[in-house]
Amino acid sequence: MTLKRFEALRWASSFLKEHHRDENIGEILLENRLHLSRTDMLIENRELLTPEDEEWLKQRVTEHAIKGTPVQYMIGEAPFYGRTFKVTSDVLIPRQDTEELVYRCEKWTERYFPAGKNLSVCDIGTGSGAIAITLALEHPEWDVTAVDLSHRALAIARENASDLGAKVTFKQGDLLEPLKNEAFDLLVSNPPYISRPEMDELGDTVKNYEPHLALFGGDDGLDFYRKIIRELPAVLGPIRMIIAFEIGAGQGNAVSGLIRSAFPDQIESLSVEQDMAGLDRNVMAVLRKK
Repeated sequence: MTLKRFEALRWASSFLKEHHRDENIGEILLENRLHLSRTDMLIENRELLTPEDEEWLKQRVTEHAIKGTPVQYMIGEAPFYGRTFKVTSDVLIPRQDTEELVYRCEKWTERYFPAGKNLSVCDIGTGSGAIAITLALEHPEWDVTAVDLSHRALAIARENASDLGAKVTFKQGDLLEPLKNEAFDLLVSNPPYISRPEMDELGDTVKNYEPHLALFGGDDGLDFYRKIIRELPAVLGPIRMIIAFEIGAGQGNAVSGLIRSAFPDQIESLSVEQDMAGLDRNVMAVLRKK
């Protein structure tokens, strides 16, 4: 006799709680397995599971509870900005925090560029392509280019762009190196920013599974900001450029200080933006062309 859906979810919640994991993981897994919305799951929660579905759920709940395998990698997808993106262990899992970066890109471009302008945009360290693809879909008139060092990450990003119908140009290479002799109005990046001490403190679901190439930002977590800022003059737009960085909590002063030092007489605007929890989350800047 197999379990009813609510019985299976009750077991999953209890098992996850015992192992100090998110108790909602079982519900996320089962909704994905059965292709049901949360509402449909609640309405039909007394339906019996098939033996295959029950075994699938138990295996994955156990794997997450014992090993910490991220649920997004188990189901092969993650939500971002109202869309679903394919993810594998070759790419960082898109976070809700990063949606704030996309939102701020839109607001700052509205403020500093004429409405309807065909902006040239680059996303540095694109990973799954979530940022670049979202900007391209929200603004089809923009020319969006995405760069990543990892061939495997770019393969996932290209697949996401194809599946979602986004027009994005993908380039493989180290940060701004593939973009030499091009000019951009908006540069957006969520680079690796975890410092060496912080890497040791990461939870096992991140440290043991997500690509360290997309996490580790050097001893102080700032290596990639330094490199990007150093290379910025080569891609600065004809009039001005908006810089949009995601940063780690507490890195606002350091990253904004790097921009001030590099461009003391070109800054139109510079701001450290906080997330809903009141932590540093984005550094936004507008640089004038010399």
